[in-house]
Amino acid sequence: MSKKTNKDFWNVFYKNKLAVSKPSNFAVFVKEFLNNYSSTIVDVGCGNGRDLFYFKKNKFDIMGIDLSKNAVSLIKKGLKDTKDKKKIIHSDFARFDYKKNVKKKFSIYSRFTWHTINERSEVALLKKISKIPNLEYIFIETRSDKDELCGVGKKISKNEFVTDHYRRFINKNNLVKKIKKSFKIIYLKESKGFSKFKKEDPCLIRLIAIRKSIKT
Repeated sequence: MSKKTNKDFWNVFYKNKLAVSKPSNFAVFVKEFLNNYSSTIVDVGCGNGRDLFYFKKNKFDIMGIDLSKNAVSLIKKGLKDTKDKKKIIHSDFARFDYKKNVKKKFSIYSRFTWHTINERSEVALLKKISKIPNLEYIFIETRSDKDELCGVGKKISKNEFVTDHYRRFINKNNLVKKIKKSFKIIYLKESKGFSKFKKEDPCLIRLIAIRKSIKT
């Protein structure tokens, strides 16, 4: 599936408002980890804003990036502050210029979006963000290659498959190897039970990492 077709899928998805509105378990987990964090959370692939609104409600400074125009429009309608609306950006998070557009200290929050980009984009993104001095944490929750959907649909490569949209199922060891080049991993777990929804219980990787130049 091409990037354009994948984008079309999510435009239809958010036009019909199919996403749930309550915050994800991952957002709650990250909020508890950050506690009194005073920097900006950049939600990459923010969708309908379910987690972004949760962070906003809990007094975090927010920024959202999404490839779907409908998702961006949906979030902006739900925000009252004009300054917040301006920080909801229609863009590809893998190509977004964080250094130019985020001036404060910030952390990248990626829930169910890391597996939407191919490996080349992943490597380029990690290389780019590793050089940004005001980046602190990266938070990732993504589908593992142990997930039951891995292998379902049209095969693109060993871990890449297309059903109604594209997914690249992530190998934990490979992800860790890439992350460790510039970041220190401070939390890592691969498991089911993180994101149960009706009959679905995907196998996910949860990861928290901090840039190596930042002292914990």
